[in-house]
Amino acid sequence: MLASGRIDRLTQDVFSGLAEAEAALVAGMTRRTLALAANRPLVGAGEIGIALYAIEEGWAFRYRRTADACRQILDFLLPGEIIGLQAALLGLMEHSAQSLTPLRLTAYDPRLVGDAFAGTPGLALRLARHAAAEASRSEALMTVLGCGSAVQRLAFLMMSLYRRQQHHPGVEAGHCPFPLRRQHLADALGLTGAHVNRTLNRLREDAIAVIDGRFLSILDLPRLREIGGLPDSSG
Repeated sequence: MLASGRIDRLTQDVFSGLAEAEAALVAGMTRRTLALAANRPLVGAGEIGIALYAIEEGWAFRYRRTADACRQILDFLLPGEIIGLQAALLGLMEHSAQSLTPLRLTAYDPRLVGDAFAGTPGLALRLARHAAAEASRSEALMTVLGCGSAVQRLAFLMMSLYRRQQHHPGVEAGHCPFPLRRQHLADALGLTGAHVNRTLNRLREDAIAVIDGRFLSILDLPRLREIGGLPDSSG
């Protein structure tokens, strides 16, 4: 259901290893750094002229709300990833973003995106790949929501978030940060909190995966990958 894990790096390495001209452009468009506590709004749907944010530390998530206040989490955002690229490209944010954990961010002038396309094609390509990879990830989640059972949905999300962290310092094989609460899982996977609990219990009882505090331990990686419908990205 999900394309090769190689696409995940495209959303986490946008501003690393830049050529001299690209680095100079980024430096000239840097506004400030800021910190945000957990569970705080960063940007809201409908906002215009917002900054472009790069996550330095912590997790965030993108979401939409329906007219009756139902929240659908669209994606979780990890260190190195960008918030506000949609607004920079389209002029308007069509979703909201909120901190999941305490965040440290760097804010950039949104004109960085247009200037990159005008004068630094290498950086422009990185930004375009970020947008494409983010869209691919959303499409994969949409597919599992439409076609997968509760256990398949949860296995998919666990594997996806584990895979996205495999290159992070300090992440061990089969063990990674997982600061999502039950309500985050429910709002991302289209399940009730009670259904999430039953599904987590099933994965634990079958010795496949366990969430302990704010960490995920994968006890049977091949089985979790199989349930989630994910290809083996090794090598």
